[in-house]
Amino acid sequence: MLELTKQAGLKEPDFFQDYDFKTVVWRSEEPTEQPTGEPTEQVSEEIKRVLLVLEGEMKRIDVQNFLELKHQENFRDNYLLPALEAKCIEMIYPDTPNHPNQRYRLTAKGLEMQKTLRKIRRKKR
Repeated sequence: MLELTKQAGLKEPDFFQDYDFKTVVWRSEEPTEQPTGEPTEQVSEEIKRVLLVLEGEMKRIDVQNFLELKHQENFRDNYLLPALEAKCIEMIYPDTPNHPNQRYRLTAKGLEMQKTLRKIRRKKR
């Protein structure tokens, strides 16, 4: 272990022995090129479901029906608002949330997440 940390240019690990044995391996502070995980890992399952069904611009009721959800308040509080707050979707009339023709569409972030989710779904099949 000591040799590997030297080769990697890292600080030597610290070893502690109390009631049990512990090792602290120091990491480089430089960022790596490796991804930290899929961007979809950071959103709830409810947001993922919205992202998977949203196509183009859709009314709230249409998204809700696609998800087979009956209760409007539950849909708004647990699906729609979190997706808006995460900036995965946006309103086409952001200054008038209750606009009679209000529709929702994916943001660039949402489109990227949708692609990733669909790719993951295809791999699982």
